[in-house]
Amino acid sequence: MAQGKGRGRVVWTEALILTFILWGCGSEAPTPPPPTPSPSPTPTPGLPGVTIGASTGPTAIALTAADPPPGSTLTGCGAGAPGCAGRIRLTFRLTPTGSGPVLWCVAFLHAQNTSACLQGRTAGFALRAGEAQTVEVVFDTANHGGRCATPVEITNLAFVVEGVVEVASRQEWALRYRLAP
Repeated sequence: MAQGKGRGRVVWTEALILTFILWGCGSEAPTPPPPTPSPSPTPTPGLPGVTIGASTGPTAIALTAADPPPGSTLTGCGAGAPGCAGRIRLTFRLTPTGSGPVLWCVAFLHAQNTSACLQGRTAGFALRAGEAQTVEVVFDTANHGGRCATPVEITNLAFVVEGVVEVASRQEWALRYRLAP
């Protein structure tokens, strides 16, 4: 019988301790930390109206110059993007972390409807780790489909380095060009 009374005191003591712990914690749930805001898009230095987008790969790709500047309206394009082929020239700086041959670089100007309306391509060359190289692309190939009929808003630029895994990369930007008849 003595053992039963002792066990009851232990349970009572544990219950009392648990009550004080819960009472001390309060009835409110802990306040979660405020959400961290997403980083805002990064504008491209020196090129107003251009915002840096997603990138992949070991080669950093920077848009450094544009002729005509983003935000421009190109008139006299006729019924579609082919009438504007050859009229946009962009310059990029490639800074690789690895070395190797580049088969070519290709750049696409996409419309709001995601069609690649204009395209430009380079010849092959070699990249060396840590050595920046400038590449100029003339958008001289056009999509002849109806999805690039004028007037059309270009809203996205994608640049791809095609080559060995040590240099192969892709970079996107948001920008605007208007192709008009």
